[in-house]
Amino acid sequence: MNTAILAVWWVALIGAIVLIIVMLKLVFLIIRAERDILELAQKTAVAARGIAANTSTISKLETAQGSAVKIASAAKAIESNTASIEQKLRSLGRKLGERRR
Repeated sequence: MNTAILAVWWVALIGAIVLIIVMLKLVFLIIRAERDILELAQKTAVAARGIAANTSTISKLETAQGSAVKIASAAKAIESNTASIEQKLRSLGRKLGERRR
């Protein structure tokens, strides 16, 4: 009976050691995964700060859009006035050319 108890005890001990080794492997895998997650979280935080800095000016673009529309309409007015002045100068040039003859 003593031998049977020792055999069961050794089998249980070897089974426990195998389970401990399996659990340690899982613990190391979990620790490695947590380190990877931490590294990715740090990279994501840096990227998020950059995105926040780059998108903070979007609200200012709406006011710039109003200014751009005003500039575009002023440019169109200048263009039409320039065309009108050019036309008048050509007409004046023709009249001056006719007078010289």
